[in-house]
Amino acid sequence: MKSREIAVQLMKARKQNKSAFPSNDIETLIEMSLKVVAENIGLYPGIDGVEDDTVLQSIIKLIDPTLPITTTARNVDFEFYWEKKCKDLKNCKKSDHGGSFKQAYIERRI
Repeated sequence: MKSREIAVQLMKARKQNKSAFPSNDIETLIEMSLKVVAENIGLYPGIDGVEDDTVLQSIIKLIDPTLPITTTARNVDFEFYWEKKCKDLKNCKKSDHGGSFKQAYIERRI
């Protein structure tokens, strides 16, 4: 397929609010960007400048769960992340730690 044909296909799909490609095998630029940020969260753990909660949640879902607690404790405030971490520990209940999975995980790790 020539580049002109691809461009025409993209424009038609955009006008119809559809995907131009028959498969979702190709990552979007947004998906690639989220992965790059998640993979480099150790370098810039504060994710300064990202203010959209859905974007932040998408990044947090992709970060490596084995990152050091010194990196994640200061910068990850989403309870879904800490709930997942608590599942790795025996008998880790948020009700025993101020109603917070983050607090429960940190206190159990100490």
